[in-house]
Amino acid sequence: MSAPRLAAPRREFVAEAYERLRDLIVRGQLGPGMRLSETELAERFGMSRTPVRTAMYLLNQEGYVEVTGEGRQQRLSVAPLTQEDASEIFGIVGEIEGLAAQRAAKLAPVRRTALVAELRALNVAMREAATKRLPSPADIIRIDNEFHRAYVEAGAGRRTLGVFRSLKPQADRFIHLYYTTLTTEIIVSTQEHDLIVAAIEAGDAPAALRAVQTNWRNAAVRLRKSISALGERGIW
Repeated sequence: MSAPRLAAPRREFVAEAYERLRDLIVRGQLGPGMRLSETELAERFGMSRTPVRTAMYLLNQEGYVEVTGEGRQQRLSVAPLTQEDASEIFGIVGEIEGLAAQRAAKLAPVRRTALVAELRALNVAMREAATKRLPSPADIIRIDNEFHRAYVEAGAGRRTLGVFRSLKPQADRFIHLYYTTLTTEIIVSTQEHDLIVAAIEAGDAPAALRAVQTNWRNAAVRLRKSISALGERGIW
């Protein structure tokens, strides 16, 4: 998708269009394979087409939107959620987070103790949220994000953190699908989190790295099964 050539729209309008469109895609309200109309989205958002076009370009760069055809035959649609993409993105995130967890395990005892207490509290909250009579996927996703972000921000260096922050949003669609279709697997995820916490607490950097990699690798396997059952271009 070529970059927009019109005068750059105001940043706040682009940011709003980007956030709203991305949220619709992440939450599945615009499902995989669904055609995106610049005009219809502009009307829906109550803004001009220019910021919407820019938002689409940005989301195309991040893998949320795909382009088929050329010139006037060019079509924009929501990118599919494929098993291959799930494995790739979760694998990459697992490697980056694993490096951060490895460093977190090497923190000074006082800092490491505080981090472990925070991680344990978040994992307990996640387990409690998952075992409610009517679990809220939104709450579980929020707590899960906080859990992973805690050890990443505690251990990652500036460059690792920069890569993480640019990449992690690309996993959001898959994470949302994971926690809305694999509700029975959430407790398994918290058990894998326990292993991450234990490794960091013990100051065992290699074990922390392996535990994080295993958590993301296993999540990818579970998600691949879900995507296979739903169909890669299904509308959820």
